[in-house]
Amino acid sequence: MRKFLNYLLSRPLGMGSLILIVILYLVMIFAEFVAPYAPTTSFASMTYHPPNLRFAGGFRAQEARVTNTVSWRYTRIRGLYTPVRFFAKGEPYRLWGIVPMERHLFTTGAVTGADGTAAPDYPVFLMGADSLGRDLFSRIVYGGRISLTIGFIATAISLALALLFGGLSGYSGGGVDWAVMRFSEFFMLVPALYLILFLRSLLSTKMDSGQTYMMITVILSLVGWPGSARTVRGLVHAIKREEFVLNAQLEMVPAPVIVASHIIPQIASLLIVNVALSIPGFIMTETTLSYLGLGIVDPAVSWGSLIKRDVTTLSNLKTYPWLLNPVWFLLGVTLAFNFLGDCLRDFHDPYHTIFKKPFFGKRRAAARSAKPAHAPRPLPGGLSRTALPGPTQGSLPGPPPGPLLEVKDLSVSFSVLRGTAAVTVQAVRGVSLTVERGEVVGIVGESGSGKSVTTSAIPGILPANASVAGSVLYEGTELLGADTQTLRRYRGKKIGMIFQEPGRSYDPLQNMRNVFFETFRNSNETITKTEAEEKALALLAEVGLEQGADRLSNFPHQFSGGQLQRVGIALALAQGCELLVADEPTTALDVTIQKQIVELLKSLQKSREGKDGKTAKRLSIIFISHNIDLVADISGRIVVMYGGLVMESGPSAEIRSNPLHPYTRALLASSPVLGSHYSQTRLSVIPGRVTDPAMVEPGCPFAPRCPRAGKDCTAGVPPLLDAPDSRLLRCIRSMD
Repeated sequence: MRKFLNYLLSRPLGMGSLILIVILYLVMIFAEFVAPYAPTTSFASMTYHPPNLRFAGGFRAQEARVTNTVSWRYTRIRGLYTPVRFFAKGEPYRLWGIVPMERHLFTTGAVTGADGTAAPDYPVFLMGADSLGRDLFSRIVYGGRISLTIGFIATAISLALALLFGGLSGYSGGGVDWAVMRFSEFFMLVPALYLILFLRSLLSTKMDSGQTYMMITVILSLVGWPGSARTVRGLVHAIKREEFVLNAQLEMVPAPVIVASHIIPQIASLLIVNVALSIPGFIMTETTLSYLGLGIVDPAVSWGSLIKRDVTTLSNLKTYPWLLNPVWFLLGVTLAFNFLGDCLRDFHDPYHTIFKKPFFGKRRAAARSAKPAHAPRPLPGGLSRTALPGPTQGSLPGPPPGPLLEVKDLSVSFSVLRGTAAVTVQAVRGVSLTVERGEVVGIVGESGSGKSVTTSAIPGILPANASVAGSVLYEGTELLGADTQTLRRYRGKKIGMIFQEPGRSYDPLQNMRNVFFETFRNSNETITKTEAEEKALALLAEVGLEQGADRLSNFPHQFSGGQLQRVGIALALAQGCELLVADEPTTALDVTIQKQIVELLKSLQKSREGKDGKTAKRLSIIFISHNIDLVADISGRIVVMYGGLVMESGPSAEIRSNPLHPYTRALLASSPVLGSHYSQTRLSVIPGRVTDPAMVEPGCPFAPRCPRAGKDCTAGVPPLLDAPDSRLLRCIRSMD
């Protein structure tokens, strides 16, 4: 709960919703104290009295007189006020029906007339009065007690039934599963509202308000549990196959204990969100029943009964608009629960969540600046990099001079919450690299080195809590800080990406035909489905999937991991990209499939040509992996990263045969060698732990794990300097 409250500080809408819900339930609990009058207290001569709370040297209730008893028009009496007193004595009541009290949160005192005589107390109508002269605010407060309680209790009973039947069905399986599911389907067969109306019609019309309240709660609970039970059943059925559940079964732990202690906690996030969304649903259902006259009736009061009694005609609302106030309370609590449910869902699914700094603390812009942090250097003659001169007349179109991609001093940090403190995670710290046309550049390093963050910054797909500085030039055009429309001209069309886990890159409800069609339409809105299918088949054949059009009808789960990665490569090439970023495309695959994917990328890099068909422009690739041997096999040049910094870069053959940086040597030593045996050669392991980007070391980030580190290694971050064999090196000791 402490972590969730800290998270809510970064979500003002969710925090506001939680505060509103807490206030409403506190008002509900202390309704007798908050409301100045009982819900049945009537001021007969003040029918449809307008709101009369004013601030005139303090809070006062302004007196009004009826000028038209047909339309109940009131005129305020100037200068005639009744002071509103807080925590003062007023109408006697029993708090929770037990404790006798007279003090209210606010009430009025005696009015002194113009002649100095004391007049009777004049009531305060915070939200006006209804057709019988009853204070609408008091009735809303008392009505919230029933509406909010029904929503909470009905949800609790419904959730208990869902856990009981869903857990029993999912864990037991077999005949029990079949019987429970058929029983739940019986309730789901009939529309919920019709079933509620049918069950309500079977009850006696002579029940008092308490019995009606109890029966409506039970009816709503019986109708609401089947959908949640089916969801719980599916989750329990999947989790019971996990090894920790099998271990508990082998230890002869009773089934109810396994379900309650091992399985239910795994779905707690779903249950919490379900509760947050079910409460307003039950409140709305009770409101519907009361509005139809089948719910709460006088003398009891709920928000639904208030709407039924007061919201009758548009003319009535136009004349007395304050009668619509119960609707605003109902709408407010519904939206508050939905917004809170969204926050709960995001909190329990951090993969799709952006953790920002607290809204109520010192705020700092977490999103990328609309302008590049460092403006690119001006070109001679006042030319801009986005408007480079084109080819001269008579010459064939060719690429502009310079490298295809040039990353200069790129820095990326993330603003996140750790406990109650907002910290800055420095993922990338001044990375510079270039990619020539037709070149394959490999980036290698342990997890957390900044490899994926660096490449994600190129097409601008970092999350909103990332702060980016530096420069990213693609054919001379600055991409860092560019607007969305500009970036869309490069994403997919010039820069393609392949991700680590292909199974998570596809919508499970879309077959491959729709996926390819959507991709082609991104660059050609007029393309037909037939044309898209022809191009898709050609691409699949190019990447080694030649099973024909039938494969386009398949869904992602009908492909193996290697096949999905081939489809991902085809999609990345679908719009004719010139630079392909492969972010650990072989990590989730077995060794033989890894080899096939690497060979495929190597052949595509040599065979692909530019869109113009005239100028040969071999595909450029940035290949990211943990395996330095694999990177050296496909890449002409390697960039070794650690702690968000480039440690060493240079030709693959030179780095592989003669590594200079201690970290590069450690990576190579940690790679297993084919034919070696553990009894003869121990596999080297890099000691220590990977550097924490939120707590950056004062010097070289690898110094705490480096066997050659000295005091001078922690004095400051070593510069990246030229080294032999066309290399760059960040180490002050490797050149000794």
